[in-house]
Amino acid sequence: MEIVKTKIPSSKGNLAATIHYSKEKTEQLAILCPGYLDSKDYKHLVRLAEALSEQGYAVVRFDPTGTWESEGNIFDYTTTQYLEDIKNILGYMFQQAEYKQILIGGHSRGGQLSILYAARDPRISLVLGIMPSSDRTMAGQRYEEWKENGVSISYRELPDNVEQKKEFRVPFSHAKDRDQYNVVEDVKRIKVPIILIAGELDDTVLPEYVKEIFDSANEPKKFLVIPGIGHDYRHNDDEITTVNGEVVKQLNSVKYEN
Repeated sequence: MEIVKTKIPSSKGNLAATIHYSKEKTEQLAILCPGYLDSKDYKHLVRLAEALSEQGYAVVRFDPTGTWESEGNIFDYTTTQYLEDIKNILGYMFQQAEYKQILIGGHSRGGQLSILYAARDPRISLVLGIMPSSDRTMAGQRYEEWKENGVSISYRELPDNVEQKKEFRVPFSHAKDRDQYNVVEDVKRIKVPIILIAGELDDTVLPEYVKEIFDSANEPKKFLVIPGIGHDYRHNDDEITTVNGEVVKQLNSVKYEN
């Protein structure tokens, strides 16, 4: 496996990306999308990229515009721009090779964006949503406080030092842009296989939220609840191994439509 760090041009500056190239020439490409304000370098995504590369995929993980190592302002960190980022990454990879099977997947918001993007690009062959968020994930009091304050302050640990935190001040315009999209409705537009995974102990994206998306999806589709797993499984090596093992198992059971 060859791992290459690169910059991919986007409409708001360059995207920081890491590409895992498989040992052999491949026609399979996987794009991995980070969760809300998460880094492409968080361990669960890195190890998933490694696992997929071992399965014969070329894999790209990236930081969305306005976050971490990518250029742009936090005001650019919107659902609309995230979708544009994915499109630009695909364009970049297609300049290098012709891929016939394209997997898009991610955790939490990354899973949600994977579904939204697949509903808009017929080149996608397979969709993976690990605890994908939806409109129900952020509602009620938290939403109203965000609207009143004009900004939501969040902290994420550094990938290489969990004791240090990075602050993100996300403007309410992020929520307003996000409100244009409805993953439960958009999933109905997807005609290729979709795999949705929930964590039994997830109290951020409840299993029933994921099941709601699944119920709206077309066949072929798979839904799995992994016992003993919570939303932030990235902090536990054994849980990462469990989740990624189930992902690979499910992927190997799916036949591509494209």
